[in-house]
Amino acid sequence: MSDPEVPFRIDLEPFAGFELAVLVERAAYAPGETVRITVTATNGGDRFVEHHYPGWQRFVLTVRDEYHRVVAEDTVDRRSDRAAVDRWLPGQMLLFPTWWNQTTGPLVPGWAGQPPGPRVEPGRYRVRATWLGREPGVSAELPDAWSTWFTLA
Repeated sequence: MSDPEVPFRIDLEPFAGFELAVLVERAAYAPGETVRITVTATNGGDRFVEHHYPGWQRFVLTVRDEYHRVVAEDTVDRRSDRAAVDRWLPGQMLLFPTWWNQTTGPLVPGWAGQPPGPRVEPGRYRVRATWLGREPGVSAELPDAWSTWFTLA
C-alpha cells in the first residue's frame, strides 16, 4: 500500500508571497548626477517567516552595463561573527535606499574600504538585487530582481 498523496500548498513553499524589487527613480541621468536606487522587500504572504542571512547584508546590489558586465557592487567585505535573522510579519515591507555616483568599483565605498573608481562610460545600465536571506532548513533562493534600464549621458 502506498503513502497517501500530500496536496501541494503554495503558501508553505519557501518565499511564498515574498517579493523583492529594485527601482531607479528616472530613465536618464546627466553626467555625474546621483542615481537613487531603492530596494523593496515585502512579505505579501499570509504567514510569519524568518530569514537568516550570512552576515551584515540583506542583499547585494550590482550595477551592470548593457553587456551585463558588473561595473559597481556593494558587497560588504567585513565579516560578522554570527548570522543575522529578520522576522517578517504578513504584509510587512521594508525600503532600502542606496545612491550611486556613476563610478566603478564599490557602490558604497564606506562598506568596502576602497575608494570609488573612475566614472563609468555613458550608456545603458540596470541594477540587480540578490537577496541573501534563507528560510531555516531550506536551500531555496529568492529569484534576483532587476531594475529597468536607465541611461547615463
